[in-house]
Amino acid sequence: MRVAIFGAGAVGGHLAARLAHGGVDVSIVARGAHLAAIRARGLRFVCADADFTVRVRATDCAAELGPQDLVISTVKAQALPASADALQALLGPQTPVVYAINGVPWWYFHQAAGPLAGQPLPRLDPQGRLWNGIGVERALGCVVHSANEVTAPGVVHNGSATNRFIIGEPDQSDSPRLARIVTVLRQALPDIGGSIDIRRDLWLKLLINLSASPLACLTHARSSDIAADPALRDLFRRLMAEGARVAAALGIEVPADADTPLSRMTTLHHRSSMLQDLLAGRPMEIDGQLAVVQDIARGLDVPTPTLDVLLALLIHRAREAGLYPTPRATAHAAIGNVECQP
Repeated sequence: MRVAIFGAGAVGGHLAARLAHGGVDVSIVARGAHLAAIRARGLRFVCADADFTVRVRATDCAAELGPQDLVISTVKAQALPASADALQALLGPQTPVVYAINGVPWWYFHQAAGPLAGQPLPRLDPQGRLWNGIGVERALGCVVHSANEVTAPGVVHNGSATNRFIIGEPDQSDSPRLARIVTVLRQALPDIGGSIDIRRDLWLKLLINLSASPLACLTHARSSDIAADPALRDLFRRLMAEGARVAAALGIEVPADADTPLSRMTTLHHRSSMLQDLLAGRPMEIDGQLAVVQDIARGLDVPTPTLDVLLALLIHRAREAGLYPTPRATAHAAIGNVECQP
């Protein structure tokens, strides 16, 4: 199976390095200094019990790789629509695309049950470039439980004691293609698994992102800092409870258990991916992790007072740094019967 990692940054670099190290035929699409370093010296992966470098085919032009048997996209939500044309160059007639992404994915309501079933998410997929252009039928979800950071061009550090990658179909089935993908990837990633409840898995991860990311970006706090501060812990709990209520309104029952993640965070001196982006001057996953949850909540009349305040502050901060569109440049995002704008 020919596998392409589209957007080989921190998470994509982790996947590419371990897949190549395990003998999978993998290529990557990357850019800038990271790409130049990988071409010159290879892709280095460092974790607590391993440090190795692999040689992989690397390019910034997806068309050079041609159609693949599987594409794993690790491009962040805010950059995906603009990447649709490049992504399309990797697709054959039956090529599935696994979207390893934080937050609510653009395909979320495809083959979903409950309220808003079949609804597009225009905030995440303006003009339907992904839904129609790439094809929503190709999509599989992927939830990533793995802390990674590009610490130097061509070098990915993994800071997790354990890493989990959960892949699932939008229709929640144990499909033949899901089984085939998991079987191939498990050759190099024994910690990968298939799910027949991918939306619940998404929300279990999203509640942590939703609760930690705005606090980290507004305070520059690492995970351990949030867990150690009583006021931040309280805000974390409030955000998690609000997120759980939004999930429940969609028919997804997830526990608002803040104690477990906060306990893990006490020893995790990791910067969240959103804070990494802020400090590096890169656009953040504000829409995918936070704003779209607010859109859905408003569409379902679920109050989110803590999220509303922190999101407004974070968007203002991001706009001041030139990392988030101005109101005039931001497209309206209609969810259900509500039209929302940040």
